[in-house]
Amino acid sequence: MKYVKLIYGTASGLDRNFHYKLDEVNVAAKWNPKATDWDEQGGFNFSNEENILRWLARGDTLYDVIIPEGEEVLDVRNSKTPHGIFRAGKIIVTNPRKMTDELAMELYKKSAMPELTYYKTMAAMAMKGFKETCLQLIRDRVTKENVDLVISEYEDFNRPGHSEGMNEEVYYGILDVLKEIQSDLLISIPIDKEPYEKDLTDDAVINLTGQSGSGKSTFARKYNPEEYVIVDTDDIFNEDRFHHATGINHELGQMFREKYETMPTLGNDFDLIYQDILDYCKRYDKPIVIDCAQFHCVKEPSILKGKMVIMRTSIDNCYQRCLNRYQKEHPNCSQEELNDYANHKKSIYKWYKGSNRFLEKIDQMNKVKSK
Repeated sequence: MKYVKLIYGTASGLDRNFHYKLDEVNVAAKWNPKATDWDEQGGFNFSNEENILRWLARGDTLYDVIIPEGEEVLDVRNSKTPHGIFRAGKIIVTNPRKMTDELAMELYKKSAMPELTYYKTMAAMAMKGFKETCLQLIRDRVTKENVDLVISEYEDFNRPGHSEGMNEEVYYGILDVLKEIQSDLLISIPIDKEPYEKDLTDDAVINLTGQSGSGKSTFARKYNPEEYVIVDTDDIFNEDRFHHATGINHELGQMFREKYETMPTLGNDFDLIYQDILDYCKRYDKPIVIDCAQFHCVKEPSILKGKMVIMRTSIDNCYQRCLNRYQKEHPNCSQEELNDYANHKKSIYKWYKGSNRFLEKIDQMNKVKSK
């Protein structure tokens, strides 16, 4: 078994006036292994690689612990990390490593703790700013069924003795990720949810939106182009795709390029574009399907007509689908090109927050009759 210990630099987490000596034998001021009282027993506490993450509040630097020959080691009984707290009167600390997200991930992969302990450990890691390790733990261990318990344990850890100097951005950001899983409405990072559908008006319009890779285009294929006018805004506003566009998308692309000296953009001019699309499509006596990722850019949601359909595919799946699609479309791409694309697409883990704000707005709207 490999013993390890967390220390604030060289200062004890329990007594900041005590400093450990590196690569030398450290002797406890008190050591009575026969005592049953914790305080009377004394000695140095340490852990192992399988359990050390639970004790992140005890330090910012990880040390290997060597037990001097002949020294007794006690396995301290505890429910949080069984066989994960040890005590000795003499120890040697060596090989200091500053705790980082990368090191936390390495230790998480080696960990073997009770399930409940992981939830409080996630809070400890979030307070230290170890976001990626927290997200991996969520992917591995959090479900719609257990998320209420996870949140309860997570929030319970936020108390004096743990929260001093915590990274509030990461702590509350991870809490938001958990609450998105808990929500019956919001898109979440690890868990797929069924498409959200809501009738806003009785107009024959279907507004289809979602993140890249969410399955919008696949969903749109269930509408027969003989019976519906199917608009894909990527074919209209993406120059490369416009040159290959046909039918209604080519018509709309030409219309926008002829009507405006400066081409409007979906990010800045969504309301204008949406109304122009509806006005143009009136000439067709068919229901309209508008496939667009930028519905969340609408400034005045009350202009939206018909039914709103929002894909709620998990962001992890959206991201992976984007990578798979890129590799399929660029079979000869280099690893560097793929890495560049993957790094760019990681922004989806920020962008989806806009989709959730849009979801909340739409969910609060009441259906109105068309004029």
